Amino acid sequence: MNYLAIDIGGTFIKYAVITESAEIISKGKKPTDTENLDVFLDTLEEIYRENEESNPAGVAISMAGVLDVDSGYAYNGGGVRCIQNLEIVNILEERLKVPVTIENDAKAAALAEVWKGNLSDVRDGIVIVIGTAIGGAVIIDRKVLRGKNLMAGEFSYISIGEPGKPAWTDIWGNTGGARGLIQMTAAKKGLDPELLDGVAVFEMVNGGDAEARAALREYTDLLAQQIMNLQVIINPERFVVGGGISCQPVLFEELSKSVQVISDTFFGNVPVPDIMPCRFFNDSNLIGALYAHLTRRGIS
Repeated sequence: MNYLAIDIGGTFIKYAVITESAEIISKGKKPTDTENLDVFLDTLEEIYRENEESNPAGVAISMAGVLDVDSGYAYNGGGVRCIQNLEIVNILEERLKVPVTIENDAKAAALAEVWKGNLSDVRDGIVIVIGTAIGGAVIIDRKVLRGKNLMAGEFSYISIGEPGKPAWTDIWGNTGGARGLIQMTAAKKGLDPELLDGVAVFEMVNGGDAEARAALREYTDLLAQQIMNLQVIINPERFVVGGGISCQPVLFEELSKSVQVISDTFFGNVPVPDIMPCRFFNDSNLIGALYAHLTRRGIS
């Protein structure tokens, strides 16, 4: 049986026809209109109509924002600003006449790992997704922990500022995402951060640039600090790290060193966490959205 999985991003809406065993048959993408709700919804329907010949049994959506996945209600859509307090599942089911589900994008990435990735052999885990900011999920007994206000796993909001002087800039999402690494590298190199991107940073690191490598270590020190904090709060069996930069082996080389330094200061009282990259990269949100759909519909 085939399903249509859709990953709504701030720039593009990616989609794929996927079998119930997670085999991707076809993929594509269309630009996201983040301001006009009618255009946005028309684009989703257009994607469905263009793939209708594959006879999708349902539509599985991954998207940013605070979502009530049980009722299909989106309180917001993250960077897709036209989504505010929207019964998105009801609207799309009325248009498409097939079952529709929604899942937060970072939670979807986590569920892909639970289903067929590097959390498939554990009960409890934590997923950290390094994007523009920091996404994530806490997995307890192979299920996503959501919390009273649906905020569990929203690691971007972890405060790293000076106590008693809160500031919006002093949250992990502003320094721990890929842009944080870019800014650290630019500072070390005396460059304009607008002239760099993640690809350029890792080209320098992998090319032996000592300053870029030092910036990466500064970055992994921050990442390790938060992993160790989560280790003593949740004590999961495994951490998996995803996002575009997670495909870089040197990231995990430096992260391992950063974690070991912190662990050594605890004199062995805190176990060194098991850390792995996510198995799925650009397809993780699509695969995880499908798994969420199948479980919610009682199919898997």
